[in-house]
Amino acid sequence: MEELSDYLAQASDDELFAEVMMEQMQGTPTEAGSQPYEGLAEKVLQQARAKPRVFPLRKLAWAAAACLVLFVSVVLLYHKRQPPEIPPVAKVKQQPAVPVVPGKSGAILTLADGSTVELDSLGNGKIASQNGADVILNKGKLAYNGAAGNTAELVYNTLSTPRGRQYRVQLPDGTEVWLNAASSIHYPTAFTGSERVVDLMGEAYFEVAKDAVHPFKVRLSQQAQIDVLGTHFNVNAYANEPAITTTLLEGSVRMGVDNEKISRVLGPGQQTRLDNATHRLAFEPHAETAKAMAWRNGIFDFNDVGMKEAMQQLERWYDIDVEYEKNIPDIHFYGKMTRNIPLNDLLVILERSGVHFQIDGHKLIVKP
Repeated sequence: MEELSDYLAQASDDELFAEVMMEQMQGTPTEAGSQPYEGLAEKVLQQARAKPRVFPLRKLAWAAAACLVLFVSVVLLYHKRQPPEIPPVAKVKQQPAVPVVPGKSGAILTLADGSTVELDSLGNGKIASQNGADVILNKGKLAYNGAAGNTAELVYNTLSTPRGRQYRVQLPDGTEVWLNAASSIHYPTAFTGSERVVDLMGEAYFEVAKDAVHPFKVRLSQQAQIDVLGTHFNVNAYANEPAITTTLLEGSVRMGVDNEKISRVLGPGQQTRLDNATHRLAFEPHAETAKAMAWRNGIFDFNDVGMKEAMQQLERWYDIDVEYEKNIPDIHFYGKMTRNIPLNDLLVILERSGVHFQIDGHKLIVKP
């Protein structure tokens, strides 16, 4: 993907690439391996022979490779009312001199004394010791050792991911947490009481260590919390989203609202949505679990996703600010794409839905 991105950024004429890609993508997208793709590279070369132009042989090879890689890994996004004929690919206006790159692993750890540690570039090993607990960094994951049973005063850490970062932490009880971009989790360096309580802002995926004697609780706000015994679930609790969404993959959880006045028990494959404005709790018995887990699996899942929601995902992952030239376009996208590509490459495909974009540094302008 890195080599492909370099090619797209350097090629002076990508018309050949675009022609073959769009011709192939007009068909129904299929899973990789379900039909022969080996002929795609040869098709690029045939197009070149049929239409002579100044196009170095090495670039032809890159175009062939690019066609094969992208067709296998990308599902074309399209608009619900899009006509069957696909116009030529339009270039996103004002491509930046330095491409806006996708997010990566990284976070900021705030220790009990208020000091901060940036984890992006640190190597493996102990980075701090607090109240009997060693804070260990190992292969991009934060963990705590040696604090079990400590009866000293409880101290807390906060792990925060800026926009354009995500991170993984193993809490003192063994619970694994993956933080999405622009999120934070506040937790003790040792769980010593009758409950294991953490506070979450943003989005995270939890794999909770089983301990029936000490229930695990995730506080989302003053109005809501999730009670857990041992389970796998995803929580989207961004302040700028219309609702707090809890999706269960394994085990069981109970979503409680307004000091448990309203609650709902979830089973695997189910979901609740707590409206941030009305505090109404909606229940979905057959949730799209793959969609909820897309970020964790390195994918943008834009199936039936509106413009505003899609742009909020891009803001968090690419660390950009989105502005709308007029009103927010009434457009829904359909399809999936890897999150590991430069922003400009993603926007080229989104423009197939009839919307236009302009990049100005780290500002993205949406045009009708």
